Amino acid sequence: MAALQYFILVPLLSLLPCALWLWYFSSRTRYKRLSGHVLGMTFLFGALATIPALFLNLLGKLLLTNLFGDSSLSHFLLFVLVVGPVEEAMKLLAVYFYAYRRPEFDEPLDGVIYSATAALGFAAIENVVYLAQNDPMLVLLRGPLSNPGHALFSAVWGMSLSQAKTKPNLFRKRFPIILQGWLYATLLHSLFDVLLMAASRLGILVFVLLVFLMIALFFWVRSRIRFHSDTSPHREGTLVLPTRRYCQECGAKATAGMSCPRCGVFVPEPDELELCPICATPQRPGAKFCARCGANIKLPAKENLDTRPHFVTVSPDGQEHIAYILNETEILVGRTLNNKFVIEHPSVSKRHARIVAEENDYSIYDLGSSNGTFVNGKRIEATKLEDGCEIRFGRAHYIYRAQKTLTAD
Repeated sequence: MAALQYFILVPLLSLLPCALWLWYFSSRTRYKRLSGHVLGMTFLFGALATIPALFLNLLGKLLLTNLFGDSSLSHFLLFVLVVGPVEEAMKLLAVYFYAYRRPEFDEPLDGVIYSATAALGFAAIENVVYLAQNDPMLVLLRGPLSNPGHALFSAVWGMSLSQAKTKPNLFRKRFPIILQGWLYATLLHSLFDVLLMAASRLGILVFVLLVFLMIALFFWVRSRIRFHSDTSPHREGTLVLPTRRYCQECGAKATAGMSCPRCGVFVPEPDELELCPICATPQRPGAKFCARCGANIKLPAKENLDTRPHFVTVSPDGQEHIAYILNETEILVGRTLNNKFVIEHPSVSKRHARIVAEENDYSIYDLGSSNGTFVNGKRIEATKLEDGCEIRFGRAHYIYRAQKTLTAD
């Protein structure tokens, strides 16, 4: 009977609640089919993350016990300074070094799904250890509380991973976002452990408070899941935007491809879009300065912001900000997160363009995008990039700055 409990019953009871919660999170995606292989490997890596976590937790416990003895203070510090930070870090690394780098990680919702998957793999091994040492029926407590707790805590840094992919590919831009998500998850994890310890000593009211907080966290994560599902790039497609230009007869604002609302003359599609490089306002033919912001239409080169080729955006006050560093030989541009250069704009296609290093220069190729790729106002299929040229992906505007000397971030 003992052998049955330890080799069959405990593993079964350990995996069952994790499998149910994994089904819940993985079934939240509605517009694409998840890769069973990537889910399975992420679950496995989450489970393997318990090995370094166990070692670090034991080391931390030993140090704190030596300093403060086997006291309430040492237990509190263990949860706050060791268990929460270590376990969330190990789960985060399991996702970061595998699922996060896979092409299947291509929309914000994936941050929640893969973080929850790794967390549930971690929780499954925890269950095996915990239930083998205690009454297996305690799974009735861990199943609805501790197991989803792991997934919900990790979902916080999972969303930060998705957010980081949309930022410029600079360590100083992405790392603070991921760090912030990990810190929030650590705080929630530590609070959970502290309240669980307090409930065992102070009574049912603390336990009720813990359950209430977990329910609140569940509904918050669910609201973010719904938001990311509703705004999924796989659902929306690419929004085809009308081209605004001035009527060639009366000068009134009109839509290209339609009749002028003032004089009725057909307004053709422009061969060259005349847009202000700063505020993107359509310009009259032959204009030298923007009628809205007064900027020079041919924006002069500004002081270089980085020593490698890069795209910049220009703020209304004329300040340049790095949008993406061209640090690879081939870079895909688009709206889904599995592109290298992610642009969150409805006029940008999922796979919009490709940038390729060729003979010490970069060339850009349109990938049949709905709203086109434009260089200096002209729609292109392929062309070489030159320093200072204006690039437009749909309605997303950038300036290309070419540099030859490459350095580290």
